[in-house]
Amino acid sequence: LRGDDSRIIMDAALEFLRHSTDAERPFFAVIWFHAPHLPVVASSADRKQYQMHDKYTQHYLGSITALDRQVGRLRSELARLGAADNTLLMFCSDNGPEGKDNAPGIAKPLRGRKRSLYEGGIRVPGLAVWPGRIKPGSETSTPACTHDYLPTILAAADADYPDARPLDGIDLSPVFANPAVKRRRGIGFQSGNQIAWIEDRYKLYGISPGSKKDLQNQKLRYELYDLTVDPREATDLASREAALLQDKISRFQAWQDSCRRSLEKGP
Repeated sequence: LRGDDSRIIMDAALEFLRHSTDAERPFFAVIWFHAPHLPVVASSADRKQYQMHDKYTQHYLGSITALDRQVGRLRSELARLGAADNTLLMFCSDNGPEGKDNAPGIAKPLRGRKRSLYEGGIRVPGLAVWPGRIKPGSETSTPACTHDYLPTILAAADADYPDARPLDGIDLSPVFANPAVKRRRGIGFQSGNQIAWIEDRYKLYGISPGSKKDLQNQKLRYELYDLTVDPREATDLASREAALLQDKISRFQAWQDSCRRSLEKGP
């Protein structure tokens, strides 16, 4: 396990892909990179091109370069194996950046950072490659979340969902075919003493004054934002849009109840 961690992780992933293609078996892989998560450490070779920066930034940028190289290896190997055209490749971050003065990465102009359910903590770029199914260079403003991955994969594989519990996500295939397609289902988050519900153009944000127990008892202070005109979440509409606020609260609570029932039923 010596050397760059992105390379070590990709070595294992590529071995799995080769075994699968040699056996003519469909494959699914989650390749979870560490970089550029703290602590950021890059090789001297990858730091060399960033010598105009301080040592910390050299490591940060160098680790991203190393990660990028490994994504390139993945795509090259899929092409060599003849599997590129029949493989959906998706890439995103798990959350926003650390965003502190002594840590790399900032979410500006968005509000918040990692561990926050403001946009700076949850809005990250997402990339998808699927030759013949997604037009190269296309973009969409339709929001998506990692809980959309399961229904999208089920649809791509033409597979049934072997569970009675509801799926929170949507199949993204229509968005792949037409980036103008609008999302018709909300996206919910719950973390620590915070909640968020994003639906249409509006976002509900809530925070409890104390512990997670307060969150479960619905003791929250709510805020409401129009993300289409206010992605920085600077103007709270909660006081002037009482009816809309209550509608979003009700929709979030319905989603929360659905998650709770799924947990109770178990796998």
